[in-house]
Amino acid sequence: MIKNYPSDEFSENTLLGICLLDSKNAAEILVSLTENDFYAADLKNRSVFRAMKTLYDAGTAIDVTTVTNQLTNTKELTKVGGVDYLMKLARCVTTFQNVDFYIKNVKEQTLLRNLLVEINRIETDYNNKEIKDVNAFVADCESRINKITENRRVSDFISTKEAARIVGEKIQTSHGVEGSITGISTGFEKLDGIINGLNKNELVILAARPSVGKSALALNIAYNAAARTGRPVALFSLEMSTDMILKRLFASQSSIGFDYIQKGILSKNDRLKLKEVENDLASIPLYIDDNSGSSIDDIVLKSRKLKESRGDLALIIVDYIGLINDPKNIYKDNEQAKVSFFSRRLKMLAGELACPVLCLSQLNRQTEGRENKRPQLSDLRSSGAIEQDADKVLFLYRPQYYKNQGISLGGAKDKNKNEDEPPKLNATAEISDDRKSDIVDVIIAKNRSGRTGSTGLCFMPAYGRFFTPQNEDLLRNPGQMPGSNYSDKFKDADSND
Repeated sequence: MIKNYPSDEFSENTLLGICLLDSKNAAEILVSLTENDFYAADLKNRSVFRAMKTLYDAGTAIDVTTVTNQLTNTKELTKVGGVDYLMKLARCVTTFQNVDFYIKNVKEQTLLRNLLVEINRIETDYNNKEIKDVNAFVADCESRINKITENRRVSDFISTKEAARIVGEKIQTSHGVEGSITGISTGFEKLDGIINGLNKNELVILAARPSVGKSALALNIAYNAAARTGRPVALFSLEMSTDMILKRLFASQSSIGFDYIQKGILSKNDRLKLKEVENDLASIPLYIDDNSGSSIDDIVLKSRKLKESRGDLALIIVDYIGLINDPKNIYKDNEQAKVSFFSRRLKMLAGELACPVLCLSQLNRQTEGRENKRPQLSDLRSSGAIEQDADKVLFLYRPQYYKNQGISLGGAKDKNKNEDEPPKLNATAEISDDRKSDIVDVIIAKNRSGRTGSTGLCFMPAYGRFFTPQNEDLLRNPGQMPGSNYSDKFKDADSND
C-alpha cells in the first residue's frame, strides 16, 4: 500500500489528459516533469506518465491507442485500470490553458513529499544508527534537506517587455552620487571604486602566497564592514584562534606592534590605548568561529543561525578554502573536485543569505619560478572551479615579501644573501622597524559586474594594518616611503567616512 504522502490528483489527471489530447502541450509537460512527480491514484499516474515519456522519446505520437499499446507491452495496462482509466483522464480536461499552473502544483507537491520522506529517513537513522558526533549528524541532516529544497523553484523565461519595465523603474528612481558604491565598503576608497564594494549574492576570492597579508587584509575588511554597517559579520578562521585574531585586531586598531602585545612589552599609555580599543571592539557586531575542523556544512549551518538570531549579515569571511574539512573523505583523492564543491556551496550561500562571501585562497608555487611574479588567474589552486564560481577575484602582490626571502624579482636567489640566514621580518623588537611599511598591489583579476585593474595599499606588517596612500607618487616610487613619519604620507582607511 502506498503511504499517504501529499499529491494533487486533479492536477496530475489534467496534465495526463492534456498529453493524450494535445501534442503541443504534451511536449512541455513531458519535458518539465519526471515520473517521480506523479504520485496520486496509487501510482497509476506514474505508470501512465512513464509510458507517455517512452513514446515521446521514441518520436511516437501520444494518444489513447498508443499509450494503451505501450502499457500492454509493459504488462501495466490492467494495473492502471485499462483503457477506461485513460478515457477518464481525457475527460478531466476542460481547457488547454493554465498548463504552467498545473505543472507548478505538481512540482510543489513533489517538493513537499520528498521533504517529508527525507525527514522520515532522518528519524529512522536517528533511531537505528549510533550517533558518535551530534554536530556531524546535524550537518549531514541539513545537507540532505538542502539538496531537496534547492529545487523548490520552477523558473521560466521572462520577456524583455516585463523585465525592461521593472529594471527601468529602478533606474529612474535611483539617485546615486559620484563615487558612491552599491555594496559593503571594504574601508579602502580606491579599491571600492574599482569593485563597487562587496555586493549581495557575490562570492569574492582574495588570494595570495602565504605571509603576503591576505588574512590581515581580510581582518581589516571584517572590522570596517562591521563598524560601518552595524550589521553582523561572520568570520570563519580555520587557521588562527580567536585569541590570535583579537590580538591582531588590537594591534591593527591601536598601532601598537603585535609582537609587543604578544610579549606584554607595554607602557602605561599603551595599556590605556588598548583599553580604548577593547571597548571599541566590544561594540562592533563581529562574530568569530575558530573551529579548525569546520566542514562546508558547518559554515553554512552557522551562517544561517547567525542570520536568524542577529539579523541580515553584512559579510561572511572564510579563511581559507583549502582548510575546509571534508569529514567523510569524499574528495580525499581529488582536491580539484573538493574545492569545486566548496566554492559552489559558498556561492549558493551568498545567494541564499543575500550577502557577500569573501573567501581566502592560496596561490600555486608556480608563481615563485616565474620572472614576473605578479599573480594571475591560472595561479589559483584548482583555479578552474574557483574562477568559474567567483564574481570577483582579488590578488595581493607584495614585492617586499620576496625580498625578505632573498628572492630577486627576476626569479633568482640574491647572491649576497646567506642561505642559512632566516628572512628578516618587518615586525621586530626595534621601534624603528615597527613603522616600516610595504606597498601591496591589489590586483582585480576578475570582476563579473565591472572593470578589472589594480590599486595600491600600504601594509604595516608590525600592526597587520592597511592604509590608503594619500601620495600617489609613493605607489610608483616605494623607495621614497618614510619611516617614523608615515602618518604624514598615509591615510587611515577608517578616516574615509
